[in-house]
Amino acid sequence: MGTLSSVYKGLKEAEGAFVSGQKLADEAGISRAAIWKAVSSLQEAGFHVEAQKHHGYRLLPGEAYNATTLQLLHEPLPVFFLEDVDSTNSEARRLVDRGVEAPFVVIARQQSGGRGRRGRSFSSPEGGVYLSLVIPVEAGFDPGLVTTAACMGVSRAIDSLGFDSRIKWVNDIYISGKKAVGILCEGVVSMEDAHVSDIVIGIGVNYEGSSLPPGLEDIATALYPEGCPPVSRAAFTKRMVDEVRAALASDDYLAEYKRKCFVLGQDIDVITFNGVRRAHALDIDDQAHLVVRYEDGSVEALSSAEVSLRLKPRPDLG
Repeated sequence: MGTLSSVYKGLKEAEGAFVSGQKLADEAGISRAAIWKAVSSLQEAGFHVEAQKHHGYRLLPGEAYNATTLQLLHEPLPVFFLEDVDSTNSEARRLVDRGVEAPFVVIARQQSGGRGRRGRSFSSPEGGVYLSLVIPVEAGFDPGLVTTAACMGVSRAIDSLGFDSRIKWVNDIYISGKKAVGILCEGVVSMEDAHVSDIVIGIGVNYEGSSLPPGLEDIATALYPEGCPPVSRAAFTKRMVDEVRAALASDDYLAEYKRKCFVLGQDIDVITFNGVRRAHALDIDDQAHLVVRYEDGSVEALSSAEVSLRLKPRPDLG
């Protein structure tokens, strides 16, 4: 994609302004004829490139959702795009097993076996954003904070569209009281030393359209249920991956996470494999554990569990 990438980059940097073919040719070190071929290839791939005599070319918003556009948007991060897959997390793990080195991202148009926490299925119809970002576990890295950081990154990407997203500890994002995003993080264990070598961050966003399965209309929603989002799915995917990677590289997101977490201060049910206990959500500590006080007065910092509000959250709390 060398020539194609160079021409795309030149058009992208112009931020919607026209760029002459000669300038693109000089910057890429190729002929004007090669520029014309590259622009034609971009148009065929689904980019909106306008050509105007005496002005040159300009890139308009509204990219198609396919392998070429997504790879160019995400460069240099490798992208593996599939029209349909059982689960992007499962495909990501298969790629790691084949020797593909992190970081990379797997993106699918739809999933036939999307998974959530505790083995639940995650509905993945056309119109959503389904991806798995694979990152290596490096020295000093705290895998326990990955889910929280990823959740914060996705929340920031959504809010950049004008929403006020809220978080249900630990990994669900809500819009107007309904779930719009699910996140599932899984470790990949190295066969050599039996340690986690990579982490797969699976993200499912109900982005546009209203084709949710029957029975989910009251608890789930899409960001744009009527379609026509102001940002293309491809561009939003890029924005989301960038925000997640930025959150993973920082250590200052917990205060914002706590502000967005609507379970704090609420009476909740803590659901574990051992059963259900009533509690009050007190705080989120520095390790992103949910600190709760049970009815018997005991306090616990939960590293993993499922929680649900005993009363339906108010609309302004998500």
